[in-house]
Amino acid sequence: MAGLEGDDFEDRTFEKIDLAEQRITGKSFTNCTFASCTFTKTIFRECTFEDCTFDRCDLSMVQVKGSTFSQIKLTGCKVIGVLWFDIRIPFARHAFTISCTDTNISYSSFFGMNLKKAKFTRCVAKEVDWSECQMQEAELQGCDLEGARFSGTDLSGADLRGAHSYQIDIAGTKLKGAKFSLPEATVLLDSLGIHLH
Repeated sequence: MAGLEGDDFEDRTFEKIDLAEQRITGKSFTNCTFASCTFTKTIFRECTFEDCTFDRCDLSMVQVKGSTFSQIKLTGCKVIGVLWFDIRIPFARHAFTISCTDTNISYSSFFGMNLKKAKFTRCVAKEVDWSECQMQEAELQGCDLEGARFSGTDLSGADLRGAHSYQIDIAGTKLKGAKFSLPEATVLLDSLGIHLH
């Protein structure tokens, strides 16, 4: 496992490592940066990622069950088809927090997670499942939300300005104080059977 000898890594930068389809168990990463790395279909078991940055990495179809992620930043990455609800939520220190910029997170699921103040900026988020999530004051600015699901989601105070292609059921979603842009926001009326001409 080139570049990952040992179990605890702090303040390290990893560049262009390829661990696709490998199994990584029991490793801890604190304040580490991963640049142009490939983790496609990698299995992370009982790993910890805290204050880590992923820049232009491919984490598509990674498995994260039993691992802990807190204060994670993803920029220019592919993170397609990840079941984020499988992670272990830490009780101490920081809970799961994520910030994504210019990242493709399509076909992933955050079902039932606490994503208060999470940031998703200019992301492609097709078919992402945010059902039953706590997303108060979350940012989804400029995101492509085609087919994304928000059933039972609390989007109070969330910022969806510039987001597009979404379908949100007003009756089944909390939207108090949420920010939207026109003309995209007119689709919110569709769930009420109201049509503007």
